[in-house]
Amino acid sequence: MTRMRATRIALVAVAVAGLLMAGTPSRRKSTAGIVPVVLASGSCSNSSLRGNFGFQFTGNIIGLGPIGGVGVATYDGAGNFTQTDNVSINGFPAIVNRPGSGTYSVNPDCTGTSTLNAGGLVLHNTFVIVGKLSYSVQTDPGAVITGVARPTGAGEED
Repeated sequence: MTRMRATRIALVAVAVAGLLMAGTPSRRKSTAGIVPVVLASGSCSNSSLRGNFGFQFTGNIIGLGPIGGVGVATYDGAGNFTQTDNVSINGFPAIVNRPGSGTYSVNPDCTGTSTLNAGGLVLHNTFVIVGKLSYSVQTDPGAVITGVARPTGAGEED
């Protein structure tokens, strides 16, 4: 009896999740009808990123292994940033206090792109600003790395 109940609960959960992902036609767009793409609303610009942001990223470098890291980036509100990060690759601390700098561009829909120059590498990301948070994904071949950033300092909790 409990196995049948667990199966029913699982089926209901899958159905509810499907309904939530479907959304309403006026609020969603899809790629090949498979994955909904959520569009941010609001009015953003380069000045939407200003000040210090702590960030964390995790993922995988194909052929090398898992990667994770943390750091702090300082955005000038005009499309430039500097950062320092610490990175672990495949379970070993690989990069400590690596400085970097780059450029970014924020679109009115709160999506954007950035280019980071650090340690002889040039890395590319796309991101979306959601409230005080920024979610990113690296777009370079061979890397599956996502991250999240938020303003640093006391009193920044939601």
